[in-house]
Amino acid sequence: MVSKKILGVAIAAAMFSGSAFAVIDTTVSPIAGALTVAKESILKAQVSDGTTVDAGLISVTSAGTQLNLKVKAGAGVASGGHGYVRINLTNAKFAGNVPALTTNGTAFTAQNVTQGGTANAAYVIIDLTSAGITQNDVFTLPLTALAVSSSAPVSISYTLYDTPSAAVNQTAGNVLASTSYPSAITVAEVLKQTFTASNLTADVGASPAFTKFDTNSATGVIGKFKFELTSGATDATGANVNSLAQVIDITDGKSALTLTGDLSFTVSDTAANTAADLTFGAQPSNTASTNVPSAKTDKFTTAGYALGTDYNVSITAKSVINQGSYTLASSLVGIANANFGPSNKSAVIGTIGYNGTTIQVPYLTTLADYNQRLVLVNRGSSSVPYSITFTPEAGVTTTAGASATGTLAAKQTKVIKAADLVTVTGATRTAATVVITAPSSTIDAATTTVNLSDKSTDTVKLQ
Repeated sequence: MVSKKILGVAIAAAMFSGSAFAVIDTTVSPIAGALTVAKESILKAQVSDGTTVDAGLISVTSAGTQLNLKVKAGAGVASGGHGYVRINLTNAKFAGNVPALTTNGTAFTAQNVTQGGTANAAYVIIDLTSAGITQNDVFTLPLTALAVSSSAPVSISYTLYDTPSAAVNQTAGNVLASTSYPSAITVAEVLKQTFTASNLTADVGASPAFTKFDTNSATGVIGKFKFELTSGATDATGANVNSLAQVIDITDGKSALTLTGDLSFTVSDTAANTAADLTFGAQPSNTASTNVPSAKTDKFTTAGYALGTDYNVSITAKSVINQGSYTLASSLVGIANANFGPSNKSAVIGTIGYNGTTIQVPYLTTLADYNQRLVLVNRGSSSVPYSITFTPEAGVTTTAGASATGTLAAKQTKVIKAADLVTVTGATRTAATVVITAPSSTIDAATTTVNLSDKSTDTVKLQ
């Protein structure tokens, strides 16, 4: 009889340790107790060097009963008779001598390991002397350690034979009962990184244009990130894995997340303010002031990112917002002495676009020999704002003119001289981008250029 004191300790341990005290149980359907060992938590010292078991296998030990194999006899053996149990491992080896089978009753009076069951063996044959084995009797092999593959799931099979030679030769015609567990133990990465993208829209109607998003805020969420762990996973010693610190190094300056893209419009008056305008959750970027194309956080300890929580990656505009795509990448460092370490992830986490119609003007000139005009037609029934930005050649600067922003009246055409749109220093030409807050189906655009010397005209339809 189990004492109340021992039973109380066992119950308490199960409450606080969760899956660490599960059992590989083939007596229920579906089979229960599959064990996932966190690959990121495995230490170099837990990888076999080949002295006891095959090199490269992972030494997995039990903190409770999670390596116990529980099987139903599946067939009866008369009292005084013999049954021969064979247990096979695939992608695993025993780490030492197999312990004695236990039973839920007096199903057998003696047992003897006849083959296998030693360190580096992948099977064991046990001769049971029956005390009246019934098909519903339950046997348990109380394993405390195994050596398992880090790349393939461990399968375990149980077979009851009626003769010793059948057990050795695995003769199908002499099988009394059998069952198997195809994925009893798996060594796998348990850290899941989820990146959720957002598509932001910069508003042409803001004042100045494109200094706010269409939410009327200068701050937008470009995407989200979340860390999660596989539920019920353990480390190689059987301890539950339930914190980031068990799978990555969260020391300041080690593991990091980096947002990459054109972030030049976030530059503020001071380095600290620029960093504060590029945030990962509540954590300011710690590289934004020195590396405008990217922003990074490596303050995992300070930030305290909780498992299962979505955190915003936010950017705040300090000037005209640029269109573009943004990538979030993790560069995670393994725990001290990790043999495998975590995998990293990189993905497009969001984009920024402009609302309305975007028109590219590849060539706009202010050369005095020509009179170039931009023609914009609004066939819609509402007046709409427009804004024009410029992309000059290297070494050339552009200054937007008074007509670079304005309004297109409903059902009217607006003709604007190039010289009123922009002043170009260092050349007489530039490219331009026109954004109009209206659907493209209602907008037409063209450039018309008059050669003042011979009065010839060249018209290019843009939209």
